[in-house]
This record gives sequence, C-alpha cells and structure tokens, in this order.
Amino acid sequence: MELREMKDEEFDSLYPVKIKKLSGTHWTPVDVAKKAMFFLCGAESKSILDLGSGAGKFCLIAAAHVDAKITGVEQRENLIQISRKLAVKFQLQNLEFIHDDLNNLDFGAFDAFYFFNSFEENINLKDKLDKENRVDLELYHSYIALLSEKFKRLPVGTRIVTYCGEATEIPASYLLIKSSNKDKLRFWEKVE
Repeated sequence: MELREMKDEEFDSLYPVKIKKLSGTHWTPVDVAKKAMFFLCGAESKSILDLGSGAGKFCLIAAAHVDAKITGVEQRENLIQISRKLAVKFQLQNLEFIHDDLNNLDFGAFDAFYFFNSFEENINLKDKLDKENRVDLELYHSYIALLSEKFKRLPVGTRIVTYCGEATEIPASYLLIKSSNKDKLRFWEKVE
C-alpha cells in the first residue's frame, strides 16, 4: 500500500512490535500529521523541522504529501535507524533524520516547526521509550526554556504546530491562528 493512503493501524504495522505499542502515546496520528503539514506548508515553507521525531511517523507522512524538505531530529539512535529504513523503503527524497539533541541545531535553517510534546517523557513515565526514562523536572523545564528562546529568535511569519502539551514553549510573539482535535492541535504564527 502507498504511504499516502495509509491509516494509523496500517502505518503502525510497519514498526517493530515494541515501537508499534508506543504509537498511541508517542507517535503522531496520521490525521494530525496531515493537518499539521498543510498548515506548515501553507506559508510557502520550504523546510520543516520535527522536534523529537521519535520513530519518524510525522516526517514520513509529511514527506509523502508535500515537496518541502522535512527534517526530524531525535536523540535516540535506534529510532533514527527505524525512521531512515522506512524513508528508504518508501523512496522519500525530501526527508532527513538527524541523530542529535536540539541544543545543537540552528533553528534559523528551518521555516516551520512541528512539536509533539517531546519532553513529556521527562515528567510522565507512561509507555516509557527505554530503560533510561526517569522523571526529571529540571531537564523538562530547561528544554522548554531552550525551545522558547530558540523560537523567539526566529523571523516574523515562522509557523509552528504543537500537538498535546501546554504550549508553554511558545513565546508571546506568536499568535494562535486556530486549533483542532479538542484543542490538542494548535497552529501558531510569529507576528512580531
């Protein structure tokens, strides 16, 4: 089946069993990915960064639907390897996965951002991603502050989509354009 036509259950079946079981908690649903990417590309965005791309579900869906350059950054190498294998399987040329921490990324290289509450794993151990997962409020708050600071430095017109979470990382210079999915999916644009 073609990637563009897959529903969540079909898409998740591409993953190893352990990764598939984490989908409901950690991976973006297909319908959410589609809504997010169409908003992010609506402002002529040419380069979209998924912060904490996990097993790559958002990136893979987005790359199959748009011509924009899609990049996922993830700190877990095993998830990057899974993501890269699927990108090759579906011959997605506009997609890159980076094994790194967002501390090291130049956000200025991207036009738009997708953020599915990647830091939640530091305050909620439901469906742990690995054995190293532990509650770390200090790390959680430091990542939120870092992300907010990086978002502040971006130019007017930058678009961000957040899914789940409180959106405390979004600076006051961004306007909430709309929301959906019971206010879990929020669409932001920098206006000042």
